[in-house]
Order: sequence, then C-alpha cells, then structure tokens
Amino acid sequence: MTEWILQMPTWELIRFFGLLSYFMLFTGVSLGICYSMPGWTPKTKGKLYKLHSTASVSGMFLGIFHAMLLVIDTFMPFYWTELLLPFSAEHSSLMNGLGTITAYGMIAIILTTDLRHKLNKKAWRAIHLCSYPTFVMALIHGMGVGSDTNVGWVFLSYVLTFAIVTMLLIIRAFLGGKRGLAHSAGRR
Repeated sequence: MTEWILQMPTWELIRFFGLLSYFMLFTGVSLGICYSMPGWTPKTKGKLYKLHSTASVSGMFLGIFHAMLLVIDTFMPFYWTELLLPFSAEHSSLMNGLGTITAYGMIAIILTTDLRHKLNKKAWRAIHLCSYPTFVMALIHGMGVGSDTNVGWVFLSYVLTFAIVTMLLIIRAFLGGKRGLAHSAGRR
C-alpha cells in the first residue's frame, strides 16, 4: 500500500486540489454575496443558498485534502505540526501560515453556519463576515507559494476572481436593502 501512495503524482495533486479549493472558495463567496442581494424570488434564493453552501463546504474539504497531501509529498514533505500550527512551516512560513489560517477560518465559518440558530445573530454575522479576509488569505497563499502562479491563466484567474468579488461587494453595497453590508456588520 505504501508503494502505491509513494507512486502517486503528489506534487500535481497538491497543486490541483489547492487550485480547486481556491476556485470553490471563490464560488462560495461570490454566491454568498449574490444571495444577500435584494430582489431574488424565494425559489432563486433557495437555489443560490444551496449552491453557496455546496461550493463553500467543497472548498473547505478540498483545501484540507490539499494540506493532507503535503504530508506524503516526496519532493517537499511537511510535518503535521507545520500544517496545524500557523507560521511554523520551515518553507515559506508566512505564506503557508496564511494557508493554515484560511483552513481554520473556513472550518469556523462553516461550523458556525451549521450552528447559527444556536448562536447570537450578531456573533454569527461577525464570524460569517470573516469569509472575506479568509478569501483574501487564500488568494495571497496561492499567489505566494503556489508553484503555478507564474502560469498565465493561473495568475489571470487570481486577478479576475479578486476583481469579481470586489465588484460584487461594491454592487451589494450600492443595492442596500434590508441586509446591507453595514447591517451585516452590526452597524445599523
């Protein structure tokens, strides 16, 4: 069994699952912003919420799998402590630490969403707003240690995903409504 694992193209799989996790996180954040915009029919909101949840949870699990593969990588293996303790990695400790914090952020956001009916509404919203810095940390992590960042389409996709999330946030802020960004942050 060990031989089979060691024969896997772990470096390619690590890169693939890291990118896939990032794109699912981007999809989840984008759909979450769209979901919060006014004017959707209840049926459409339900579909948006389901897609938002699926993308976010998938992104979290893909990110965890991405990190777990680093332990068995033969090119640059990581110790579990380097993955679980932010900024403790021997290689690129800052960038890898952001990846660890991103994973913890996603886990916290998803767990508190599942428990939101048991939490204070303001506390849940504050935690859920951490989706934005979590997304930015995932972007910085990918750009900082992602070995494919210099590939044109990968770099362009990072730029475009950041631009799309930024534009959606601006549109959402201008649309206002009952659940504007200021209200979500508890400022109204």
